[in-house]
Amino acid sequence: MKSMRSMSALALGLALATCVMAEARAQAKPAPTSAEGAAQAEGGNGSMGQFTGAGGDPALGENLYKSKCASCHDTPSGRIPPKAAIAQNTPTFIVSALVEGVMRPMAFGMAPHDIASVAAYLSARKDGGLGAGVLEAPACTDKPGAFTLAGPAWNGWGNGETQGRFQPKPGLSAAEVPRLKLKWALAYAGTRNGQATVAGGRLFLASSSGAVYALNPQIGCAYWRFDVPGGSRSSVTVGKLANGRYAAFLTGWTERTAYALDAETGALIWKTRVDNQNEVQMTGSPVLHAGRLYIPVSSAEEAIAIDDKYECCKFRGAVVAVDAASGKVAWETFMGPEPKPFKKNPKGVQMYGPAGAAIWGSPTIDARRGLLYVTTGDSYTDLAMDKAEAVVALDLKSGAIRWANQLTKGDNYIIGCYGPTPRANCPSPSGPDYDFGVAPVLHTLQNGKQLILVGQKSSQVYALDPDAKGKVVWAHRLSVGGPLGGVEFGPAADRANYYVGISDIYVKDPKPGLYAFRIADGELLWSAPSPSVACAWKNPYCTGAISQAVTAMPGIVFAGAMNGHFRAYDSQTGRVVWDVDTAAPMSSVSGKETKGGVMDGAGATVAGGAVYVTSGYQGRSGASGMVLMAFSVDGR
Repeated sequence: MKSMRSMSALALGLALATCVMAEARAQAKPAPTSAEGAAQAEGGNGSMGQFTGAGGDPALGENLYKSKCASCHDTPSGRIPPKAAIAQNTPTFIVSALVEGVMRPMAFGMAPHDIASVAAYLSARKDGGLGAGVLEAPACTDKPGAFTLAGPAWNGWGNGETQGRFQPKPGLSAAEVPRLKLKWALAYAGTRNGQATVAGGRLFLASSSGAVYALNPQIGCAYWRFDVPGGSRSSVTVGKLANGRYAAFLTGWTERTAYALDAETGALIWKTRVDNQNEVQMTGSPVLHAGRLYIPVSSAEEAIAIDDKYECCKFRGAVVAVDAASGKVAWETFMGPEPKPFKKNPKGVQMYGPAGAAIWGSPTIDARRGLLYVTTGDSYTDLAMDKAEAVVALDLKSGAIRWANQLTKGDNYIIGCYGPTPRANCPSPSGPDYDFGVAPVLHTLQNGKQLILVGQKSSQVYALDPDAKGKVVWAHRLSVGGPLGGVEFGPAADRANYYVGISDIYVKDPKPGLYAFRIADGELLWSAPSPSVACAWKNPYCTGAISQAVTAMPGIVFAGAMNGHFRAYDSQTGRVVWDVDTAAPMSSVSGKETKGGVMDGAGATVAGGAVYVTSGYQGRSGASGMVLMAFSVDGR
């Protein structure tokens, strides 16, 4: 994750909430009316409290910016956003970064008015406070049908344990895709989004705002709402418990927790704290298999370490196995040994290592071999970490690591190391930040042979042999890649091909677009460079990068670009057969006008003849609306 990958969410260094722990127990509640939803959002379920974007003094904010921020943002490098890009975000968004996000160390000790003043000075936009853009799903008036997993479904991140992001039974044909029209749209709060899950006649959606909804997939009304303190970026996974009850599983973004909710009512079944490390965040979606929930663990420490006074670094990527019925932790496996003191940084602060190898993407289940596969991110210090930027296989029952293939060695990286004044915690040398942020795809060829498919921010695409400890079968590099380049959130695989989106923001000779490989031998079948279009939001930060996860169905590949365009490609030729600008105005189910923006993070889901996708991922350009759209043939 990125998930982001989630790591892509760190890209502009603005809004990754980290260690704010709201401990109030979340309560399920019936779907609110629009007015009720607005009141709840204004009250908030996080910890921002008195810190809002209102009432700031721009003149004071300018002075504070020059003394605390200008050295990085006036001459940015890597994933540090330029001042002009920050200006495209709302004051409340900027405040959230300073109070709860990766810029928290820079704002330490600042008074609320000072923080609001910095936001007022920087932002070129207005907002309506924390209630602006609140999710406004009208309550459903009809009761849903009996819950069953037998109907149309897209379950979890990759629509199955092997994470292929392929829908074999979409409920519409490739020939009908050019006739897709907007059926309904739902505006909702949050700066990051989970991915729509369709199961049991419901659509489940989580958001960084904390709202988790069960919606009617036909009309967008809400059956129930549950609030997660600290928000959620998880895709919901639905499964049947031993007692016959259906549960919706997800994770909390910043509170280190996993949840099981009653899929029919939204009532809490259990809540479990799954990890106690520094600066943990949960960005990858869990996967359910044989009565256990497998949860990836990532961290914001790579960004927090920009603070010279921070004791970098103590985090290790991990996988946690939880009993699906009770929430009891069965095992936790770390991607490295416990970090130990090894030197002091130039400011005299103790450093620890090895550290890093965050797991940004969803795990993949290999039932045939009794294994679970994950990909990992970079390491944070000078000390070698052999499971960083690797594909790692773990035993499903015990969590023991069976093998690991480190595909990039020596990539030691934290944010802030390429500017004119590198930070005290920077490793030497600083690596290129080539994280893996994708869920591995376990693909079965026609002859029964299986391959593990992964893509990396270096733009490298690999096929690995699961019977040879992850030995590389074939590999291709599509571009230069970089911190915001290459493969970010995830490709898709149909029965024969692997479809890869390339981002390539801020890299030399960028090659954003969609690429197709034949899985059997790795041959590049076609490439489709992103069309050059003008962004609806009318600012310079407009790119055709395909960072958002890709989705496939028979004959079609769906991919969203950062310029707001959502496209369908012919899977045999790469020709664009359908294109919609998600940043154009549209009506929400609340009756209000809304719009999307940047498309990034979680991708489209296809089920029951409809295509569901979110738009408005904040942090790239500020062109954000956060809207869930449902498309169907002729809008029916």
